[in-house]
Amino acid sequence: MKFHLSQKVILLDTEYKPAGVAVILDQNDESRKYEVDYTYPDREESQKIWVPEERLVLMQEIGTAV
Repeated sequence: MKFHLSQKVILLDTEYKPAGVAVILDQNDESRKYEVDYTYPDREESQKIWVPEERLVLMQEIGTAV
C-alpha cells in the first residue's frame, strides 16, 4: 500500500480534482481502499469515509504538479 496510518494526503473528488486534506485512519489491502478523516467544505465536523487508493495523492505530488 502506498500510504501509512496518520499520514496527511490530498483527497481527490470524483472528477480527480483536489478536494482537500485528509488523514489516513485505516487501510484494506484487499480492496486497496483507505479510511480517511475528511472535512467536507460545507460541514464543520470531519467525516470518516472509505476511498480507493487512486483518489489519494501525496501532498508533495500536488506541489510539484502545479
